[in-house]
Amino acid sequence: MRVSRRAMLKGGALAGSAIAMPVVAGEMQRLPVIVFDSGIAESAAFATSRAGLRHIDLADGVEAGWRALGQPDRVSGLTRWSDWTALRGALEEQGLRVVHEARVPAPLSHRDHLFRWTMAVR
Repeated sequence: MRVSRRAMLKGGALAGSAIAMPVVAGEMQRLPVIVFDSGIAESAAFATSRAGLRHIDLADGVEAGWRALGQPDRVSGLTRWSDWTALRGALEEQGLRVVHEARVPAPLSHRDHLFRWTMAVR
């Protein structure tokens, strides 16, 4: 069997990426998570203002959001009250606690039950 330089480089790149993938996945889990609903103008603007973080859009469904959460250290959101209470229960089971919770006016969407919230590991 003859091994070329190209084959060795490809093999090294594959091995390196296989080793790095769990590290990258672990770092992604540690990034703060932003939860929003793209169907609500204020919530979508909230998510847009926080670029570079993991985003979960509840327009895809709350259950899909639960699955996408993973084990984050910090989660912030601007959601409806009903979504907030459902997510809060799931996050409390993972050891996160409420750091901030406030009702937010919604002049664009005319919603009266939007909440800005943050939960973190304590």
